[in-house]
Amino acid sequence: MTHIGSRLKTLLAAAALTALAGAPAFAAGSIYDKLSADPQFSTLVKVIEASGVKYQYTAKSPRTVFAPTNSAFDAIKGGYDDMVSPTNPSDKQNVQALLLYEIVPGIHKPESLEGKSVTVNTFQKDPVTISGSGGNLRYGGEFGASQSGPAIEASNGIIIPVDRLPVPVFSQSEETSESAPAMAPAGGTMTAPAQ
Repeated sequence: MTHIGSRLKTLLAAAALTALAGAPAFAAGSIYDKLSADPQFSTLVKVIEASGVKYQYTAKSPRTVFAPTNSAFDAIKGGYDDMVSPTNPSDKQNVQALLLYEIVPGIHKPESLEGKSVTVNTFQKDPVTISGSGGNLRYGGEFGASQSGPAIEASNGIIIPVDRLPVPVFSQSEETSESAPAMAPAGGTMTAPAQ
C-alpha cells in the first residue's frame, strides 16, 4: 500500500511540474524594481519618489507603464527640476497627475496591438488611445509619446519605454473635479511642457 501511495505522490508531483511548465512565467521584481535597476529610468525614479506615488508601481494588479526615459526628460525645455523636487502642494499634484496619466490597467504589448488601437482610462482618470504599428506603440495624441525600446516585463505588468513625457490636455469640469479631486491640476488646465 505504501508503494502505491509513493508512486501516486510521484505522479502527482510530475503532473504539477508539467502544469507549471505550461503556465505563463512572470518576471521577478515589480515595475518599480525594474525601473530602479535600469539606468535609463533614473530620472523617472527620482520623480516617482518625490511625488509620493511609488505604490502605483508596486501594486499587484496588472498594469502597463509608458515610462519616459532620461532622454525624454532631458528634451523638456526649461528642465525637469521642479518635477524632481516639487516645492508646493499644487506642483506635487500636477506631477502626480502626469505620472498617473502614464499608467493604464492591463497588459498592452506591441504584438497584441499591431495594426490596432484601443482607448482606455489611465490611472489619472482621462482616456488615452494606444495604437500599434511596426512592432511599436504610440501612446496618446499630439502630446503623446512613441515607444523607444523593447518592452520590459515585471511581476505586476509591463514597462514600455517612451521617447517623450506623455501629457494629457484637458479642462477641469465639475464631473472631473468630483470624480478625482486629488488628480486634477491646480488652475484647472494642464498644458504640455515644451519639448
